[in-house]
Amino acid sequence: MNKLEKKSSIIMSVFGIGLILNLLLIQFFNIGLKSNIFTLIYCVLFVLMTIQFKSIIRKKYVMIPLFILIIQTSYSLITTYILKL
Repeated sequence: MNKLEKKSSIIMSVFGIGLILNLLLIQFFNIGLKSNIFTLIYCVLFVLMTIQFKSIIRKKYVMIPLFILIIQTSYSLITTYILKL
């Protein structure tokens, strides 16, 4: 594993955790601003990093924020569209 891969995985982890905290504050406490551009940037970075570094998907501290974001998105979709019917 080279230095660029280590730095990229740390950046993805920190960016994902920051995005999770921001979305938690917005969903449950109505604090902060919802910016979809950060989520889009995270998704694009994740795809580009997995193309460049194949072993990045084996790191827990990169994948756990991704799974949490998927769960948050599912929760948001359920509360917005399904429970409003």
